[in-house]
Parts: sequence; C-alpha cells; structure tokens
Amino acid sequence: MDQDGGWEDVVALAILLQSKNVIVRGVTITPGIATAAVARERTLMLLDALQEKTVRIVDDIPAGADVLATGPLTRVAALIRSRRSPKALTWMGGAVGVPGNAKGGAEWNASSDAAALRAVLASPVPLTICPLDLTNQFPSKADVVSGTGPVLQEITKAYAEKDRYWWDELAAASIVAPGLFRDEPMLLRWAGGGCLIRDAKGRTVRVLTRCDRDGFTALLRRVWLSLSQGRRLK
Repeated sequence: MDQDGGWEDVVALAILLQSKNVIVRGVTITPGIATAAVARERTLMLLDALQEKTVRIVDDIPAGADVLATGPLTRVAALIRSRRSPKALTWMGGAVGVPGNAKGGAEWNASSDAAALRAVLASPVPLTICPLDLTNQFPSKADVVSGTGPVLQEITKAYAEKDRYWWDELAAASIVAPGLFRDEPMLLRWAGGGCLIRDAKGRTVRVLTRCDRDGFTALLRRVWLSLSQGRRLK
C-alpha cells in the first residue's frame, strides 16, 4: 500500500488488515494530504493499536507488486520511470463524469502530481480507479464511527469535518470484497492538470462505479471492532 497519511488512508489500511485473503507486504509513504512524518506517525499508531508485528513501513515499492495507492501517484510513477513496474495498480483518484475537488477541476490526488498520473496512464500497468464518481455517493460522518481507543478518537475527529466522503476506504474495500462492487472498462486520457476525459484514443481503465452500501458498512464495523479490541479479527 502506498499512502499519504490522511485518516482515510489509515482506515483503508485497517480494512486491508482485516481480510483473510489479502497479505500486506509493506506500506510506503508519499507526501500528500499529510507530511511524510505525520503519515508515518499515524501508520505506526494503527499498527501498534492492532498489535501488528509483520507489516512494516518500507522505502520502496517492489517491482511486480500489486499496489493500492491512496494518494498522489508520485512513487508509483517513479517505479514505472525506472523501467520497473507494479503487477497491477488500484488507485483512489480521478474524476470522470463529475467535477473534481481541486483547483482546475481535477480530483485532489490527481492534481497533486499530474505528471505522475500521465506517466501511469502511458504505461501498460493494469489500472483500476476508485474515482469521485463513486466516492461522492458515500458521504462520511463521525457518527458512523463507533468504539473507543486513541486511533478511533482521531478518526472520529477527522470524520467530523465538513465535506468528507469514504474515499480511500472504498478503494481498499474493492480489493478485500470485490463482489460488493460494479465496474466498467473506460477509455480514458490525461487531459492536463490531473484531469481525465473519456476518449476513443485513450487507454482502457477499470473504473469502479457502484458499491453495495450495506456490505461496505459491514466492513467498516469490522474495523471499528478490531480497533476497539486492539487486535486483528480472525
């Protein structure tokens, strides 16, 4: 997992850690919504809360890895430019048919490193995106979070902020429980500044379009329970 340290990234990692079918080999950090230092602190806080001893923060994404990226694509693009590649990439980012949430009309992660997005789109790496088109259907509120403990307290504070949605959490859920989602292959092209447009000459991208709300809520409840109990659930 490559993430940028928002509490949504932390919850996304927690979702991955609850799955019996997903093994998290490592976590890399790309500065974005938080500094590298803050992202590292929050990630370690989660791992400590779950008594997780096997997952480590690492310096580089290994070539051939399946990657979940929940921040700017800076580190993923660097891997591709080095003539190595991930096996496949799932990314929370982009906006296809809805307005973006950053300057210039792009989605925030996309606009934070537009050149990186362009490099990823120009590569042959299989790409799945969880765009604003989907996440806008899932506003998040603090009253959805339940349980006690330092991490849950911080998550509750974060989700009390205005205009928040389940962003990275949905991207993680699509890996843990793909049956909850519907997707559509789309031909997408980089249009400058992090904007994506549909174009017959674009490259094929798997775009998540729908998610079962009840199933997704059940995944979140499992995370809250695990954090309250201070361990990964079996």
